[in-house]
Amino acid sequence: MRLLSLIPVLLLAMAPMPAAAQSPAQAPQKAEPRRWSEGDDTLRVNIIDLSPRFLDFHAAASAAGVDAERRWTLWQLRYGFAAVPPTPEGQAMARRMLEQAWPRYAGALPLIRRGAKAMRPQPLDTLRAVAAVLEPREPVEVDVVAYVGAFDGNAFSSGQDGRPTVAVPLEMDERQREAILPHEMTHAVHIVTADLSGGWERSIAATLMQEGLATHVAHEVVPDRPLAELIEYTPGWWAEVQPKRRGILQAILPALEAKDGDTVFRFTMGKGPNGFEREAYAAGWWVIEHLRRQGMSLAEIARIPEAEMPAVARRAIEQMLAGSEPGS
Repeated sequence: MRLLSLIPVLLLAMAPMPAAAQSPAQAPQKAEPRRWSEGDDTLRVNIIDLSPRFLDFHAAASAAGVDAERRWTLWQLRYGFAAVPPTPEGQAMARRMLEQAWPRYAGALPLIRRGAKAMRPQPLDTLRAVAAVLEPREPVEVDVVAYVGAFDGNAFSSGQDGRPTVAVPLEMDERQREAILPHEMTHAVHIVTADLSGGWERSIAATLMQEGLATHVAHEVVPDRPLAELIEYTPGWWAEVQPKRRGILQAILPALEAKDGDTVFRFTMGKGPNGFEREAYAAGWWVIEHLRRQGMSLAEIARIPEAEMPAVARRAIEQMLAGSEPGS
């Protein structure tokens, strides 16, 4: 199964800038999401269900005579939510995703109309499972955005002022969501336990520590899934990077403190120094694995401050490289 959700989890998603086709006075108001909260003072999720907003857009865009240009304008005005960077390039990506997904939306409408209440697994249940592993000492409150994506399975998370958000596609296959949601909920809890910035531009060390932790926790929460299913974007990638373990660790070592967007992209979505996408994800799994072998629990790793992550990652990688690591 191709797992698409683990592309940079902090790739933020609000792509809507109203098109100039209508003045503000003429532009329609976006439909209100459904909102409710679940949980208690220790663990709580606030659900923001965007299905009414999407359904309003889809109805308008399905009218006779609406061409692709008008459909894109309506998407921006009435819906405007996509798992893309908040940049002009992200806007272009969102438009391409809309056009590719448009023919499939009609068949997914029954599922979309059921909204977030029908989503499985339920976000609160997953949050509880992740919290049982990470043992947060602080209350954890997560905003969960249930949105309609582009059939790409791209759940993601972000944070602002210590308040984490997890966005989950409604059209995602249930089995895929079972594997993806623990990863994203780990990021949400991690934002709280380590007081993380939650931003897209973060050091490579912070990226690999966060992604490695999320994959390890997901493996604890859904132990029946093969690791490859939890960490891969492209099928076969995990098997291909294994022989290059040493090279990947050596190449990422001098970049640990870099935090510019280009470098983060290179070690996540782009081709890394060894020619693989997601080299930070591979390094992250190995670093967290090394720390666990040294006796640290996942809960302890989740409390490492972001400022200390470069030193922790550097020490772990240097220790691994100094040993008899496999690969070239």
